[in-house]
Amino acid sequence: MNRALFKSTTTRVTTQLVTTVFLLLFVTGVTALAETKSDFEKGFNFSRIRTWDFKNLNRMPRDPLGSNPIWNKRIQTALQAELEKKGYERVATGHPDFLVTYYMGVKEEYDARVIPYGFPGGWRRWGWGGGVDVFAVPYTESTLVMDVIDAQSNQLVWRGYDNETIDYNKSEKTIQKSVEKLIERFSKETQRIS
Repeated sequence: MNRALFKSTTTRVTTQLVTTVFLLLFVTGVTALAETKSDFEKGFNFSRIRTWDFKNLNRMPRDPLGSNPIWNKRIQTALQAELEKKGYERVATGHPDFLVTYYMGVKEEYDARVIPYGFPGGWRRWGWGGGVDVFAVPYTESTLVMDVIDAQSNQLVWRGYDNETIDYNKSEKTIQKSVEKLIERFSKETQRIS
């Protein structure tokens, strides 16, 4: 076999393999960042709650929802729709079984990225191995927190939070997705422990 052809084929296969590995690591890394978790009061009887309402809150000036009424409305609308889908009825007047409140936290972060170039581990006329570029990509980390409060005792009985689902560039869709994940978790957990 021609040595130049062998080297060209080997380089191409290695490049494709390295690219595939980096893509897989990137996709699984991004997926692994988004998570929904919760905790609840173990002794609370969730089977008795069917009606709910929003708990009135005074938002702090630095609260992202206090300064963004559009997102606040989107979250409220999504929570109401998803709770109704699960069979919970909103009672705006009277005495609901539980109250729902929510918060949003945001933080500026940087993700370090490394892009290798060249053929790694190979001898070049200018030296050994390939090179790399390292750069920082800024992004905003988001967390949506939902609290369920027993209306009779005013005690927190369930808290869920969703990290990294909300994307500022696609807020309408991603807020909806974040709320869906929280309500799904709330519904599954409360049915399981009732």
